Amino acid sequence: MNIKCDFCDSIVSSKYVLKNHLLTNKSCLNIRNIEPSKKFICKGCDYMATDQQKFSLHCESCKSYQILLITEKLNKEHQDEIKEKNLTILNLKNQLDKHDNYYIEYIKLKVEHDKLTEQYEKTITKLELKISQCDTFIQTLARDGATKVTTTNNNTVNNIRNILSPTYTLDKLEPKKIEEKIREHYSEHDFFNGQKGLAGVCVDRIIKTPDGKMMICCSDISRKKFKILDVNGNLKEDIEARLFCQQLKVPIQTVTKEMYDKIAERIDKERERLSLDDRPRREKLLDDSMRAQQYFIDIMNFDDLNYNQEFMHELCVLLN
Repeated sequence: MNIKCDFCDSIVSSKYVLKNHLLTNKSCLNIRNIEPSKKFICKGCDYMATDQQKFSLHCESCKSYQILLITEKLNKEHQDEIKEKNLTILNLKNQLDKHDNYYIEYIKLKVEHDKLTEQYEKTITKLELKISQCDTFIQTLARDGATKVTTTNNNTVNNIRNILSPTYTLDKLEPKKIEEKIREHYSEHDFFNGQKGLAGVCVDRIIKTPDGKMMICCSDISRKKFKILDVNGNLKEDIEARLFCQQLKVPIQTVTKEMYDKIAERIDKERERLSLDDRPRREKLLDDSMRAQQYFIDIMNFDDLNYNQEFMHELCVLLN
């Protein structure tokens, strides 16, 4: 049965759902001037939710929150490295009176300590710069969108229909089957190629259909316009591949997180096995860890129009 909310006119399916609606729906609570009993606030962007599940989903895709987590992890890893170096330096200082030749080793460690500090500061600066560049890109898109003249599409409707598959359409995709196919074919090599590698897997394993056609094609590279067929054979426009990205978002993010966790676990285990004296290898592992974290953020945001320029460009090139 359907039940109508007395305050906001929302229609719900049961008394239990109505009770939950009255306790958690932000719009309804605002109408009644009631503060929610539970608040979940994102540390990265101040997003507020009253539902734990919605809040968890937001945190997984929030760019600012992911950057905050990575920054905190980098801080901890960096401090651990510094502590290890400081202990070594202190031990060397205590022995300088008896062994003059230890002084040279102390100088080398001090230089490396400064190098690690500088590398950490540069990483933080790069992350801040990337955020700033994203903001600038958004403003540029807004200006260009207001002034740029739409160009005529060179592909005729008939040509596009010949490219697209009438059998394997976007609205027939099942999330579970997409996830299984990506998990089967998505490799670490693709992961470390970032959004570009992800676009290649999407084209080869999902967009190219068994009947030798395509599920989606690019009709205008400069405007990032795509064409798809629906289940009834109607030709539709998918600007910036939003419908396509929406269908693939959850399966891709699920498999990407599994891939990142596996890579991070392997790096951590190798670091634990290394001795403190193996400095070159430890530095290489630290660099691999930072690269993996950056690619993880990039790929998790492949559907974010403010953050997916590389994915969208590669998709346009491969499908044109």
